[in-house]
Amino acid sequence: MDGESMQSLGFLDPNLREIPDVEIDPELTAGLHTDNYTSLQEGEIDDVDSDAENLEQDIEKLNSSVRAFLASHHGVPPPPQAPAPSRAPARSARKAPEPRGDIKARLFRANRAFMVGDLQQAKDLVFDVIRINAETHQAWTTLSSIFREEGHMDKALMSMVYAAHLKPKDAQEWLKCAGFALDVADEHPDVDLTTARMCYSAAVSADPKNMDARLGRALACHRLGHVSLAVADYNFVLAQRPLDLDIIRKLAEACMDSKDVATAAGSAIKAYDTFFEHTKSFPDDGRVEKIAWYDVGIYSELLAYAGRPRDAIFQLKALSRRLLGRQQEYFWDQWQGDDREFDEDDSRRVDVPEYRDLPYNHIAYGLGLPKDLRARLAIYRLSAEDTQEALNHLQVLNPANPQIAAEIPEFSFLIRDLAGHLFGQELIGEALVYYEFLRTLPDELDADILLQIGRCHLAKGDSIAAEESFLAAIDIDADNIDARVELANLYSTAHEDEEALILVTEAMTLQQTQAALASGRTDGQGPKMRKLKGATGRTSSIIPRRYRPKRLVDPVRRRQEEVERARRLSTQFVNVQELKARIRDGDESVVPAWMAAAKELIDDFRSYRKFYSWDNYLKFLGRSDDGVQIHEPGEQAEQSGLDAIRQRLSKALITPPGTDGQEGAGRAADFKEYQGISFSNWLDLFIDYAISLAAEGQYDESYRVCEAAKDSTVFTVSEENTFFIYIAWGACAIYASDEETCVSIARQIMRDHVLSSDSFRLFSLLCRLCQSSISWYSSGPAQKFVLRQIKAMDAAVMSGGGQLDVGPLMLYGHILFTSTSYVYAIHYFLRALALDPTNPVITLSLGLGYIHYGLKRQSVNRQYLILQGLAFLLQYYRSLGPDRSDEANYGLGRTFQLLGLQNLALEYYARVRADPAEEEVGEGARQDGERIVGLAAAYNSYVSYVMSGDLEAAKEVVGRLVL
Repeated sequence: MDGESMQSLGFLDPNLREIPDVEIDPELTAGLHTDNYTSLQEGEIDDVDSDAENLEQDIEKLNSSVRAFLASHHGVPPPPQAPAPSRAPARSARKAPEPRGDIKARLFRANRAFMVGDLQQAKDLVFDVIRINAETHQAWTTLSSIFREEGHMDKALMSMVYAAHLKPKDAQEWLKCAGFALDVADEHPDVDLTTARMCYSAAVSADPKNMDARLGRALACHRLGHVSLAVADYNFVLAQRPLDLDIIRKLAEACMDSKDVATAAGSAIKAYDTFFEHTKSFPDDGRVEKIAWYDVGIYSELLAYAGRPRDAIFQLKALSRRLLGRQQEYFWDQWQGDDREFDEDDSRRVDVPEYRDLPYNHIAYGLGLPKDLRARLAIYRLSAEDTQEALNHLQVLNPANPQIAAEIPEFSFLIRDLAGHLFGQELIGEALVYYEFLRTLPDELDADILLQIGRCHLAKGDSIAAEESFLAAIDIDADNIDARVELANLYSTAHEDEEALILVTEAMTLQQTQAALASGRTDGQGPKMRKLKGATGRTSSIIPRRYRPKRLVDPVRRRQEEVERARRLSTQFVNVQELKARIRDGDESVVPAWMAAAKELIDDFRSYRKFYSWDNYLKFLGRSDDGVQIHEPGEQAEQSGLDAIRQRLSKALITPPGTDGQEGAGRAADFKEYQGISFSNWLDLFIDYAISLAAEGQYDESYRVCEAAKDSTVFTVSEENTFFIYIAWGACAIYASDEETCVSIARQIMRDHVLSSDSFRLFSLLCRLCQSSISWYSSGPAQKFVLRQIKAMDAAVMSGGGQLDVGPLMLYGHILFTSTSYVYAIHYFLRALALDPTNPVITLSLGLGYIHYGLKRQSVNRQYLILQGLAFLLQYYRSLGPDRSDEANYGLGRTFQLLGLQNLALEYYARVRADPAEEEVGEGARQDGERIVGLAAAYNSYVSYVMSGDLEAAKEVVGRLVL
């Protein structure tokens, strides 16, 4: 369409040369005032303003297109337009709407309640505000203050995080949250540093140029162990502040904590080089912080970790020279073969011509060098294989000097490192001096020092002292692997092969378990630890503690130690007996002391090798030879050395199959007591301790104690003792509500006491007392086991050597009954009835079996089955007699209620509640069982009345029930 046609249609004026802007309908621009445009330009945009802006943009596009069309129609080039921006300008955060009046009122009341100390009311009001509008920022900040006042720091932090999420572009909000998390994380373990890191990351996202946010995130990452992330943030900040010494120090500390220090140290070394170069060129620059001795030490340590020990020596001496005020003495840089510059005397320094011309000042040379830096110089000299120069420094760092001994605790970690380098250079005597000194420091003694002392004694040929050190290391750290390996090698050389094999087995168990824990493996390749319902977790050593006698000392000393130990254990047992008597008298406060004393005695008994077969002793150590052990490739490589030692030792201790247990039983027959305590008292202690552990919720440990008693050759020689152990084990399983173990224990007792009626009753009793489901009671293995017992009984009767028993028949019948196999259950109940026709339990079971079978959906001749069941139940009712009439009435009433015959059920329930026997014996004299039956009958009556709509009768029953 050309211009004339448009003019003819009335769109354009033919004399129009400049096109006015299209006017906007006032209705469309309602609400668009100057204030709105101002706020629009300032970036405060709400939903209405956004619609108006879109409309304005559309109108501007229309005006532009009209101008361009007219310009082309009149042959005039279009007016130049300002270049359009490449993208729309970024909008700032949307302004939060003003809270409503009711919310303001609630917040005011909440703040007032908080100020007067009524925290609960303040919290209720804040929760009410959050329920109305969860985006109220002030509500979350107030809630955080309330939680902080109550001491719930984790909840206070999360409330602050919720408030910050309402202002995601406000970096200060996130910094406030992160700072709070860092401040309280040390004192409150429930506060996670990951939250602080997340908040700092959010602050960085809100303001990428905020250096405080990046420094905070670096600190949080460093404390969380994410060293590489911390180093990245520190490097970013240092790119902006290369002369900030505090940040350089933090970067150096993060690099030192890295897993690969040699690689990570490069960035810190570069940062220090930049700083040192600036301070060297501009020594009077007051804008930068002065270096300290700390910087000298950490900088030289970084160089040493980077594999540059000679550079570390050079820089340590140069920087120390600067701090001592001798920065102009550059001639010392030519003397790098030794450290005469920092000798404490002038014997070697006077050979330097430039030094002789300088003023005499010892403080600026050897005496001015801090002792920790001298220790570093010695370490670096040892790393550079300058042994003699390192020994010169050791003369100054002699711990025999009281003044030096008083200063060494301040840098004991360096002395430990120095001793390790001396040992590596085979300077055993010098290393042992420092290790023995560290051993005297109370805060430094640990298993690693004792292990190194033992290795030093071993290198010097003192096996007795080495044994004592290795045993002391194991005593301090029960899970120490290296000490066990060293001690096993020592015992193997001394032909103590059995103890050496035990130590190697312990080391392999520890290595396998630690590898499994490190990899988070739970596939059973590590030691099996059963978790039971309600069990309380408690951290303990993987290998149980045991007495380890010194085997390399002379026989006289060893015998004296054994006598002393026996005397101490006898005294301990007397103490246990006294505490037990106080517990029986009702003093529960001594239970922890009794359990601690009993544990020490039992651990000593369990560690005595002669009381157990080799396989069972390995089980005590946490390892078994049964089955094939599967390891990861790396783990297999680690254990190859231990496997070789174990195989070599096993060849000397191979026991023919079956003889180990016989030998143990023979040894047990020769024993009557242990450490002056009879075995009957030992068994009582095992049983009491196991049950006490179960009562405390330590179910796994109670099982292990029972298993240790069962495996001992001194207890199993008596059938009565074995029975007591299994009874205690069953009691522990009842505490744990562990039906599987209850069934296993009952089956073992039935296996040990074949065709004993009491064993079948005990099976039912254990399953009845265990407060758990009946899945294991009616499981397939349990059914098959009891059925085999019945078949064995039938076979014995058929051969004329046995007698029929009601117990297994009723037990198997009830197992079938609970699994809803009513037809088969009735068969075994009928067999039991033929053996004992007058037993009311059998008739009750038969009656219920028939009735439940009749109520099944696909039962045949339902009326006959129910009538047959009622016949047996009436027989049961008549057989109980007047002494147990309440029980009989309740049983029949409950049956009628099951059948839906509420009128008959209520009649029998009423007989229970109005029992004439109660009037004869007097009120309150009924036994607990009868009282429970009466309460059950009253409750069932109440249910029946409510279901039938007779609320008045229900209220009457409830009144009697309450009274």
